[in-house]
Amino acid sequence: MRSIRDSRLALEDKTACLLTWNNLYPKLVLNRCGAISTDTMRRMKFRDGIDPELAIIAYYNSIAFAFTELYGRSYGDGVLEILPKEVGNIHVLNTGLLNIYAELKRSVISVIDGIVRNGHNIDEALDYIDAKMLVGILRFDEDTCRARRRIWKTLQARRLGRGTR
Repeated sequence: MRSIRDSRLALEDKTACLLTWNNLYPKLVLNRCGAISTDTMRRMKFRDGIDPELAIIAYYNSIAFAFTELYGRSYGDGVLEILPKEVGNIHVLNTGLLNIYAELKRSVISVIDGIVRNGHNIDEALDYIDAKMLVGILRFDEDTCRARRRIWKTLQARRLGRGTR
């Protein structure tokens, strides 16, 4: 028997979840299994024409992470909290400019997925994506990418330091 609650809370295929509370780095995940969102995640629905995988790629880079740290909130325990109002301030890459071939898209998604699932250092994914997407596809200057990473790391270290006082 199916309850009314199941149908009201089921997420659509074209959604992702941005975790509300994060430790080392913010996490945006695709909801491919129709999971139910709780208050620990911010549900995001993509507009028609937006490729959800490209949206993930557009988020996992040094620029978006710097904006997430900048606009997110942190408290005495060093946790990064991202509220709905702050999500709108986070700058991500324009997915329309990420005109990449399917094999590269699968490769980038695989790198992100493997690193996040296995608890590896997110810098590995950011190094790969910054090089492939920001520098390789969008022609950002490498120094600009390194500067954005330093901004993110500085803000992250400040936030995480609050948890040790």
